[in-house]
Amino acid sequence: NTASSMNSGIQSSSPASADDDGDTVGSEAYDTLAPLPEDILLRRDESDEIDVDEVDEEALINPSNTGSTAASNNSNSDAPPIDTRRTSHSGRPIFPVRHPTKEDMSQAKKLLTYLQNKHGFVIPDRGNLDDQSVLWKEGRPDYTIADLHYFLGKTTNHPRGSVELFVENFIKTWEMEATHKEFYQWNTVDQCAYEVCSNGGKVFDSQEAPWVGNYNWLLSSCEPDTWDSTKETFESSHGKFRYAFPEGFPFEVLQVFSGPPNVSFTWRHWAVFSGEFEGNQGTGETINMTGFGVVTLNDDLKAKRIDIYFDPTSFLDVLRGKAQCRDGKDRGVAFGDPIAGGLDAVASMMAAIELDDDDEDSDEDGAKVKGISTSGLATDERKGAATGRSGSRCPFSGTSM
Repeated sequence: NTASSMNSGIQSSSPASADDDGDTVGSEAYDTLAPLPEDILLRRDESDEIDVDEVDEEALINPSNTGSTAASNNSNSDAPPIDTRRTSHSGRPIFPVRHPTKEDMSQAKKLLTYLQNKHGFVIPDRGNLDDQSVLWKEGRPDYTIADLHYFLGKTTNHPRGSVELFVENFIKTWEMEATHKEFYQWNTVDQCAYEVCSNGGKVFDSQEAPWVGNYNWLLSSCEPDTWDSTKETFESSHGKFRYAFPEGFPFEVLQVFSGPPNVSFTWRHWAVFSGEFEGNQGTGETINMTGFGVVTLNDDLKAKRIDIYFDPTSFLDVLRGKAQCRDGKDRGVAFGDPIAGGLDAVASMMAAIELDDDDEDSDEDGAKVKGISTSGLATDERKGAATGRSGSRCPFSGTSM
């Protein structure tokens, strides 16, 4: 019912806390069934350091169209020097989804393999990101760093084959498509029946929802003086959260209460607020947000309708510096500690992994990890660690991943 659906909470923790973790549009992206993107994607060009062959996510993109040299220089003109963004003010390593270096990407992949082995985590499956027929809005997305932040901050570890993992991958795939694909190429929705609604407010149909973007329709239940969706665009709304959360906005499914065709579940979003939102500079605190979702699927497991319930006003007040986060544990689903220890555990993980020799850090069996062998991973899992995919069959692409 509506009352139970409104179980949502906001929580903040200090930069040194176990929850000090971020991931992104985003993807979640922003990767979410609480669709705020987790893999915050930003444009880059061929002049960047990233090895394009290694690029595959919630966070780097390989644009299909690159501009002139001057345009390329301008696109990277605001990138801070590497040594000024390698650690936070609390001293922990930083893995930004914006302008990651080649070293960032290399270390992120090794950490992903380390966490897969240690905790049995599964790389999220967002469908076939290598599909040559897709016309990406800004280029093919890469979720390597977003997946790392998701691994570091997640409080649940759903087993393979579970309905929880199915729902989580469904939402991550849907959010990826909503951010990076033109609507006619979305595989997760029933394009004739698709509609979305936030907190029982305005219903956005298949014509309007893709145009205004997930942030706008999710925040449409707010009073106009809190968020005016009629004055924000797809681009402006995404931009605000990209700059607020430089390390992304991870998403996880907490519990699933009913399976298809009416899928109901609770979810959590979290991010390190170290950027700026509408002039208010974050201080590195981790912001947690929870809510409830209902997805109505057709016989082909495509979404006909998505309803999301959460507290957007408290979330925005925190970002604008008007309020401090409540503990949140007295509302919605209680928060647990990150399984992997959060961002504060990264330094010790890096110390356990051979990160220095770029030319000798991998072999045909995967990354070399001190005390932990990757040779025991199944072939598909090793491939997933390198490409950002779980190796499982994706129900939305029709192909084995």
